[in-house]
Amino acid sequence: MLNENQLKCINLIIVENKTQKQIAKEINITEKTICEWKKNKEFKEEMQRQMKENFGSLAIEAQQELKKLLKSKNENIKMQAIKDVLDRAGYKPIEKAEVTGSIPVVIQDDITE
Repeated sequence: MLNENQLKCINLIIVENKTQKQIAKEINITEKTICEWKKNKEFKEEMQRQMKENFGSLAIEAQQELKKLLKSKNENIKMQAIKDVLDRAGYKPIEKAEVTGSIPVVIQDDITE
């Protein structure tokens, strides 16, 4: 189980985007301690979990911004936003189409001289 300082460290890394030096000073530990924590499996897993949670909460904001881009006056921005929305909704264009079957070949013997 992670201690209070480890949890605070993770929060300062993810939410407040602080450096190891700033974190070490704030929670009164050494930078070496933070480096050691980062090697710990439980610490890494908790950091991953919190990052995922943090990014998940930003997804709503990102979606709202993407909706605004759909109404952009700049046609290039608008087109990129449209493509992104369609891609994410599962409507990606097919890169290669596979054609099966046969194509009839007509040979003309009717050569007149």
